[in-house]
Amino acid sequence: EEIVFGEVTTGASNDLEKVTQTAKQMVMRYGMSEKLGPRVFGHEHSQPFLGREFSAEPDYSDEIAREIDDEIRRIVESAHVQAKSILTEHRTALAKLSEILVKRETIEREQFEALLDGRTEEEVFGAEAPPPPEVPIGPSPAERPGRAGLPPLPRPGLAGGTAE
Repeated sequence: EEIVFGEVTTGASNDLEKVTQTAKQMVMRYGMSEKLGPRVFGHEHSQPFLGREFSAEPDYSDEIAREIDDEIRRIVESAHVQAKSILTEHRTALAKLSEILVKRETIEREQFEALLDGRTEEEVFGAEAPPPPEVPIGPSPAERPGRAGLPPLPRPGLAGGTAE
């Protein structure tokens, strides 16, 4: 969005959430911080039935917490600069892939790699046109089994009233 439209919209929120979580894990769980070194920060207490982190006890000072935040920010900003640089460098391929994805909706990894290697859409997919999107057509409500002859359901807010 930033490269194509010149701004970041709410559509990037999930990407930002994931990259921030990954950077946090790199710093706090995997010891992948040059500044803080190979150390684990915090102790997890999991609820086995929930399958997720329930709480964490900090075993570090407020000063270290600020350093952790700074390191997470540095990693996220560095990844942003790197991604922006790569996409800007390959802007033509990005536009080409965007057009193909609008037409085809999905492509396989091998097709993606072939397109990045410079092969044309025709070389990768052949002369076939992209398949039209599949829209399942089901029976109308009146044609559904088990609905014939049943009275309409009462509408909320109406004293004994129905949807008729």
